[in-house]
Amino acid sequence: MKRSNQSLIVQNIPLDKLKKCDENVRKVPHTKEEIEALANSIDVHGQIQNLVVKTERDAEGNATGGYLVIAGEGRRLAQLLRVKRKKINADHPIACVIDDTHSATAVSLAENDLRRPSHPVDQLSAFKMLADAGQSIDEIAAQFSVTSLIVKQRLKLANVASEFIELYRTGKVELSVLMALALTDDHAKQQEVWKSLRKHERYASLIRERLTQHEIAVEDPMVKFVGVKTYEKAGGHVRRDLFAEGGNEGYVIDVELLRRLADEKLQQEAEKVKAEGFMWVEVIPHLDYAELAEYGHVQPTRRAATAEEAEALAVLQGKRQQLCDEAEVAEEDEDRLADLEAQIEAVESDIDLLNQRREVPTREQVAVAGALVTIDRSGKSRVERNLLKPEDKARFARAEKAAARAASDGPRVHSAALVRRLTAHRTLALQAELVQQPMTAAIALTHRLVLETFYSGSAWKRAALQIEVRTTALEGHGADLEGCPAATTLAAHRKSLKDRLPEDPDALLAWLLKQSGSDLLAILAYCVAVTLDGVESREGPSSLDPLAEAAQLDMRRYWSANAQSYFGSVSKARILEVVREAVSPDVASALSDLKKAALVKAAEERLAGKGWLPGTLRVNAT
Repeated sequence: MKRSNQSLIVQNIPLDKLKKCDENVRKVPHTKEEIEALANSIDVHGQIQNLVVKTERDAEGNATGGYLVIAGEGRRLAQLLRVKRKKINADHPIACVIDDTHSATAVSLAENDLRRPSHPVDQLSAFKMLADAGQSIDEIAAQFSVTSLIVKQRLKLANVASEFIELYRTGKVELSVLMALALTDDHAKQQEVWKSLRKHERYASLIRERLTQHEIAVEDPMVKFVGVKTYEKAGGHVRRDLFAEGGNEGYVIDVELLRRLADEKLQQEAEKVKAEGFMWVEVIPHLDYAELAEYGHVQPTRRAATAEEAEALAVLQGKRQQLCDEAEVAEEDEDRLADLEAQIEAVESDIDLLNQRREVPTREQVAVAGALVTIDRSGKSRVERNLLKPEDKARFARAEKAAARAASDGPRVHSAALVRRLTAHRTLALQAELVQQPMTAAIALTHRLVLETFYSGSAWKRAALQIEVRTTALEGHGADLEGCPAATTLAAHRKSLKDRLPEDPDALLAWLLKQSGSDLLAILAYCVAVTLDGVESREGPSSLDPLAEAAQLDMRRYWSANAQSYFGSVSKARILEVVREAVSPDVASALSDLKKAALVKAAEERLAGKGWLPGTLRVNAT
């Protein structure tokens, strides 16, 4: 027994005489992990701090022989755990300060609240000293009840240049900066990066980026594809990041080795793909969308139907027509109509399925098709098959255009300028028709959108609508376009709609929401119609043809042949040919000796009211 310098008694008391004190201010119990950590520390270092106790007394004030722990309940529990582990006996002597003078509550509060933990820098320095003294990482971890990773992290931080540790100790940089600098043990490199950054740039992410700017993070798809173990087995080195977040465990240093390993593995995959019969197979480790877009895809063609398929198609088409006829009759019976429409949809699905089975890759394109082998975002190999090289893609596109020209080109009847003017008239007239046929306009718009949304390649070119909502300017193709019947019809619809629309564009949406379905379709019809563009220089089939047929366009309502609109722009021979066709061969023969001006006037008079149209203005013109 001895006394402290404050006349407090310090005494070794048997552990089994120490009891919990209700006056201890720590009411939140110690966790199991905390008790285990204290027990481990006592095993290695002994009990560094004495317990503070007071004498236990009974109701009459007599000492019972026991002692109540005012401060150090955690240490008492740790010692009891050591008894359980058979490290000590139950009556093992414990150094205690006996304080029967001061308030037990005040002593307990003072010990718990006035203690100050050591600075992290002091801890990492202490860990380094222990490691330098020969203790292993696992031994240090066991002594202080921390994981081996924490010890490794502290030792890694201890290897940062001393000036940066001092900056952290004095609060001039954050711990995250120290962690970033710890990526390398090269103090010169740490200082080089630090000096290269301006004061406001000295933050962790940028420091880490500068230290690893010529390296590849291990979560990169290429690293995942090769595998870190394979890379290291080949002699590569990884800069480990013990403080990484989000799974990044480090950086691959030997980038050239990594790329070589990736290429070798991709080449092995390419050999397997070549065995599938492709003309060519190329390896591109990083294949972005823009690069892939340079290649074409083998386009399917529809083979002729077999006798069995033709018979099945005929049956299905007949059934569809029968159902459509029944649906027309059942328009007033909503339930019956809904049932018939469902049946029609089912039949059309069967027709589509049958036609899909007839689609086969174009033989000429398959003969030169190949594949690309690359690495996807998850780090796995990916194969893009049935591709056409850019030069083959361009070659087939040229061939397709040439075939289209060959199909339509015959002896030119009209000049390019006249064809443009005539097709401008046709476009304007069809716009006028669509304005008056809202449902056809809606179908045309849907057709254009579906082509671009659901079909690949240049399928959208099959539609005439310009859905960029860009009004087509047609007046410049001929003076006779201004004030013609189609232009007058469009102008009237525009004025009618304009007068109804709210002046404030911000109020438009709310206004539209209040309109009836038919009114909305009428507005849509105008907006769709004025985007139509069918002006061409080439004679022959046009993208306008299917829509003109659907709208039942009759150009006789909008255009007639006269000196300005037609005869003044063609040769005498063509005028006589038109008269021969529209009037009679005899009349044409009688007019053959006339001069051009007189012939134009005579032809205009003879064709008045005949409703004659040049082939370019006829529906299904060929």
